[in-house]
Amino acid sequence: MKKIFSILSSILILISFSTLTSCSDKESDKVEIGAITFTPEAGVVMADDTITFSCETEGVTFYYVFDNVRISAENFPKYEGRTNGTTKADSCIIDKNHTVYVVAQDAAGNLSKRYSASYSISGTENTALYFGNPSNATTDSNATDYLTNYLLEEATYTVSFNNETHNPNWVGWHLCSTDLGSGRYDGDFMQNPKLPDEFYKVRHSDYTNGNFDRGHMCPNADRNSNDEDSKGTFYTTNIVPQTANNNQKVWATLENYERTLVSSGANEAYIFSGPYYDDELKATDKNGEEVTYLSGKTTPTDGTYIKVPTSTWKIIIAFESGEEDRTRITTEDTTVIAVQIPNRHNVGSDWKSYTCTIDEIETLTGYDFFAALPDDVEDALEATLYSE
Repeated sequence: MKKIFSILSSILILISFSTLTSCSDKESDKVEIGAITFTPEAGVVMADDTITFSCETEGVTFYYVFDNVRISAENFPKYEGRTNGTTKADSCIIDKNHTVYVVAQDAAGNLSKRYSASYSISGTENTALYFGNPSNATTDSNATDYLTNYLLEEATYTVSFNNETHNPNWVGWHLCSTDLGSGRYDGDFMQNPKLPDEFYKVRHSDYTNGNFDRGHMCPNADRNSNDEDSKGTFYTTNIVPQTANNNQKVWATLENYERTLVSSGANEAYIFSGPYYDDELKATDKNGEEVTYLSGKTTPTDGTYIKVPTSTWKIIIAFESGEEDRTRITTEDTTVIAVQIPNRHNVGSDWKSYTCTIDEIETLTGYDFFAALPDDVEDALEATLYSE
């Protein structure tokens, strides 16, 4: 009997050793696919630019998809050709703002990790997106930030709109002397029909008795060369709640100054503005009461509240008028203004008291302004603090 037990033990040991060896061999046979590289790298590109993929591992096949983060790496081959699925190719064409997800597969079927790169389309000259899309705002309903970073391109300015705060994230526009005139619009602010059906469309009446001004981001006076352009600034997607002392005094003074920079025709400007929300510092209404949402109108539970920013910021770069703006901007001859102004009832009246750098606003917001400029010029301008 002992002899039988001894034989059985030996067999079990051999089986166990064989099993362990087999597992080890399978692990050692696993091929590691190298990293995927995108050319050009993520950033601002021109419409219809081609992005090519390459891999450290030779002889691989690539699968890519636009904006669909839900497909895991192991499913990229499986989802080829499906609606919103992957495409087998070693390059793609960028025709609008996209995040591109790519997986490589070798001849044995081994798959790489999933790699991604985000691209924003540079706009045409003298439009807000000429230097890039600061937040990669999109109209793609498959995008993960579709509801909070929706791209609205109006006739004379551009908006990234947020359906959670019910305010713009940012508004951008180009300004020159021909934008200025005597155009008028005397009606109420309007709901924006361009917003998707699932978005709440803020009404003029949502601000009534809310103790805040309807504060233009792109000002009416920057777009009054004719009545139609003036009216176009009165969509509620172009306003945020501002205290009267902010909107009518310090903010208005800066708006007047930006127009003096271009009124003679000698200069042109690119401008961005927007709200910022600080969880530790609330805005105050005209009565000095600290608030988070427009008072007396809506609540954060009904889905239609309007959040009140704790500050509003603006960025202006102004330089000599001309063409091919990207190639002409220099650190020596460009006026750079960046401000962050508290949205409080007792805010000061001098905008120069609230100057900061573009870098500081980028840190606050997470946006990337003027990305299409050469890096050395962009870096120098964004570190500049305004001085007269």
